Amino acid sequence: MLFVVKTQVLAVLFALLWVLNINLLAFFDSPGRALQYINWFVYGFAICFGIICFLMTKYVIGRNWLAVPLILVPYLFVYQPIFQRIQSSFMSEGYEGLVNFLSQSTGTIHLLSLIFGIALGIMFTRPQPRT
Repeated sequence: MLFVVKTQVLAVLFALLWVLNINLLAFFDSPGRALQYINWFVYGFAICFGIICFLMTKYVIGRNWLAVPLILVPYLFVYQPIFQRIQSSFMSEGYEGLVNFLSQSTGTIHLLSLIFGIALGIMFTRPQPRT
């Protein structure tokens, strides 16, 4: 039971990090700021997101491949849509359109960085000695 709770906590944290990431991208994408450099921000934040996923998976889940579907399925179908609806309820109409555009255009990059972070976190965790 504790393992399922850990995976769900990680899925919620990954969804919160995704919302934070999209808001940072929307902030940097404001007119007159860094619009021409948005690709660098997208890939830089995706790399940071992947590293955070790697470290959180390595230290919280450990070496258990069952965690991958237990994190990804609730993240994609439950937590990410819920947090996106909550986020859009607090935004103005113009900013909400920008956030929705950025979430659709950068969604695959962040999903791939999440998958690579989780998989590498599991792969590079030392096996626990059996006692």
